[in-house]
Amino acid sequence: MLKKINIAVDGTAGSGKSSVMNEVAKVLKMNFIDTGVIYRAFTKFCVKNNINFFEPKEIESQIDLFSYKYINENEILVNGEDYGPYIFDYDVVENIKYIAQNVKVREYMVNLQRQMVIEKNNIVIGRDITTVVLPDAELKIYFDCSVEARAKRRFEQNIKNNILPNVYEDILRQIKQRDDFDKNRSTGPLKIDKGAWILDTSNLTFEESMKVILNKIEQI
Repeated sequence: MLKKINIAVDGTAGSGKSSVMNEVAKVLKMNFIDTGVIYRAFTKFCVKNNINFFEPKEIESQIDLFSYKYINENEILVNGEDYGPYIFDYDVVENIKYIAQNVKVREYMVNLQRQMVIEKNNIVIGRDITTVVLPDAELKIYFDCSVEARAKRRFEQNIKNNILPNVYEDILRQIKQRDDFDKNRSTGPLKIDKGAWILDTSNLTFEESMKVILNKIEQI
């Protein structure tokens, strides 16, 4: 019988951590939790409520109004409504950086995410999972990838999912901007934990990424 562990995964936007680790979770029969989905859903919630993203207090005013249930990476209920179809909308991509850098929002998210994984056997991905949410995880992985490769993947993903507008130059700009915000914000910045295993997927296929990760987990 395999022992139950938690796997914490951080990485840059579009580096493949969601798609690859989701399949790894299926193979190993582990729970897959994409914390980015929760941040995206909260961003869309703020958009729908016409919140001024340049006013942190307005963003924070939505925390007590936001009730969610995480179903999977494509389905999250916010106050009973499925926000899954909206999490990659243009207005979400443009404004999530303001949500991600808000101290009160991050405190709220971290507490909830920790509650979700008290029972081990989880793969949790995000930006501050290895460093803040699950610093004691049995395995920590940091995904990275060239910005051009990431933009191309997101562009192709949008075509597959019929997400519009879908302009490569806009995606490239958004990813660069998101990297800058993620790595330089004061609360929960994206950084490489000293105990993390670094995986650069720039020149790896989906299958190759899965193979090296499964081999790494088997060692644990």
